[in-house]
Amino acid sequence: MLCYPYLYFKDYFKHYNCQIHSTKNISFGSILTSDVVILASGGCFEVLDRFQDHINTLLDINDNVISWGCGHNEHNDRPVYWHIDYHKFKLLSVRDYNFPGQEYVPCVSAMNPLLDLKLVEKREIGIIEHQDFPINEFRFDKIDHKQSMEKICKFVAESKIIITNTYHAAYWSQLMNRKVILYKPFSSKFKNFRHQPIEYSGDLKRDIELSKNYPLFLSESREINKRFFIKVKKIIESI
Repeated sequence: MLCYPYLYFKDYFKHYNCQIHSTKNISFGSILTSDVVILASGGCFEVLDRFQDHINTLLDINDNVISWGCGHNEHNDRPVYWHIDYHKFKLLSVRDYNFPGQEYVPCVSAMNPLLDLKLVEKREIGIIEHQDFPINEFRFDKIDHKQSMEKICKFVAESKIIITNTYHAAYWSQLMNRKVILYKPFSSKFKNFRHQPIEYSGDLKRDIELSKNYPLFLSESREINKRFFIKVKKIIESI
């Protein structure tokens, strides 16, 4: 719910009649061929055949579909059988870095001001676990990704190092200049970070030593999204 650009460029979009849809439940009947459709739903590519079908339907009924930093997300144990015709996008960008033939635009949630939060560190290591894949190997402070972004960013700001198996916990932690250890990744979405986190090897001390901070990542990600917004704006205003 925090991955759609309307939240962060509202001063521009409020001048248009905007409808917000869920990828799970798109009101296709309300979308005209000449409308501009901005798809920005996190890891919605290759995650479910139902989503693949919905996206292909959008591409069939509309001439101006834009992907704003969507992500490839094929799960290891859940292959998809429907494929997306990416050539039909009016403008295509993905959050996956160096993905062949697709422009890199990091998730637009980088624009969220919560990522600027600065707090006194309370812990050396914190864990943010996926609700479906608990991390029980360690005895560090822990939350799960069902929490609000405010609570997650507060937890990250109070931690020096984050161990996680959720995409956005890893992404936001890197944006907040924290070291990240990726724990047992279960999907292709973990393969193409701009700065690939160190994957847990069984030797946590070694992994932490190999991990890095990226102090410019937040400003770079915001600048890329601002530049992409200009491209989107040109399309909207040319129709």
